[in-house]
Amino acid sequence: MIGERFVTGSPAPLVALQPAAEPDVSVITVTYGTGRVVIDMLLSLAEAAADPSSPAIEAIVVDHPHPGAGDRTLTDLRLFTAGVRVVRPPDNLGFGGGCEVGALAARAGTLAFVNPDVEVPIGWLAPLVDALDEPGVSIAAPLLVDPDGALQEAGQRLDSTASTSPIRDAPSERATVDYASAACWVLRRSTHERLGGFDPLYHPAYFEDVDLALRTRRSGDRCVVVPEVRVMHHGGAGVPGLAAPASAQREVLRRQWPEIAWTQPRPT
Repeated sequence: MIGERFVTGSPAPLVALQPAAEPDVSVITVTYGTGRVVIDMLLSLAEAAADPSSPAIEAIVVDHPHPGAGDRTLTDLRLFTAGVRVVRPPDNLGFGGGCEVGALAARAGTLAFVNPDVEVPIGWLAPLVDALDEPGVSIAAPLLVDPDGALQEAGQRLDSTASTSPIRDAPSERATVDYASAACWVLRRSTHERLGGFDPLYHPAYFEDVDLALRTRRSGDRCVVVPEVRVMHHGGAGVPGLAAPASAQREVLRRQWPEIAWTQPRPT
């Protein structure tokens, strides 16, 4: 059961989106007790979507019930937005599970997974979609930057312990990486389905994006970062109180990928 579905319709919205009749891209956001930060993300999305050069989009928010926050996010969505498609699962499916629910609800042939603690600039989407036309590219991601503009990551490396470390040097052109944080990913729906989507084994969160990037590489395709796109990521603001130790999830990854030679030296 996917859960309740509706389209927001605030009479005086802070964020007004006009869902395209035939969207080019479905932008999917997963929330869990997130609150107002997702409104800031949607506001940036609406401003970017209003640009004539932007692909036509629909915005889908998969809002999980949170035992401490109650209906805070749902209330904010109803009060402050119009034209946002909301899916409300009865249980917490985690980040990957929420993304899969959003993908099932999506109408477009291209999917963008965008965290609620992200803010996108005008012109962010078209270069990421264009990157998918490059042979062998399955996942396109932007550079992630801190609120002060400092580079947060230009993709990430996997080291000999199956840990991840951010790449701190921005490339001058599209670059293949081990993986990039799924705080902002763009990929074709057909690719997502072919690869099997996010593995629920990583519930509630962490390393499910690494796992999917590894399946991309195993299929012969690549994950690339697109340096002309810089997306602000607040980092962790969207998931208060999430109980999912990254170390435990890393061990899940190691068990799932025993054939990988984790040969890159661990950074000192």
